[in-house]
Amino acid sequence: MSMPEADIMQKLATSVSKMSDEMSIEQMRLYQAYVTKSLEAREAEEAFMMAVDEESGGDHQTSQSLQDTRQVLSDLNCRLSGSESVLIACFAKALEGEEHMDTKRLNILLHSYGRKPANTTKIVDALEKKAWMEIRSDGLHSHKLYRLTRAGEDRARNLIEQLVHSDSGDRLAIVD
Repeated sequence: MSMPEADIMQKLATSVSKMSDEMSIEQMRLYQAYVTKSLEAREAEEAFMMAVDEESGGDHQTSQSLQDTRQVLSDLNCRLSGSESVLIACFAKALEGEEHMDTKRLNILLHSYGRKPANTTKIVDALEKKAWMEIRSDGLHSHKLYRLTRAGEDRARNLIEQLVHSDSGDRLAIVD
């Protein structure tokens, strides 16, 4: 156990000792239940994160996917439709750890690659109809947040795979 861990453990033991002197038996049982549930939640979260990491092949595979995604976005010989550009850009942001996107951030990303479509919002709506995108909104005129569904991630992965491993110079993406 490292010195900071030992110090934390000592402080925790002192704190729990003081609390137990001041708490009733019922309060101690409730506190025990709270700690038990917190521990179970933490263990479940860690198990989930490990499973996700194993499923995706870990950081190396995520890094490679992000490199491939950026390569496709930056290669202007690879002519993408607006839907494909939005799909791939959202996938890039998901790989970077952003759970939800908004139109402004997405447009900035696409513009930085020279790929900003005419109407990102309409494209996102169309991708939602294909079940590739999930939109979260608080009302008709509210700020919308969206993210790829599992099917959208799979579609983006397949599209990137096809484009990265294509041998032709002037590549044309598969327009849906």
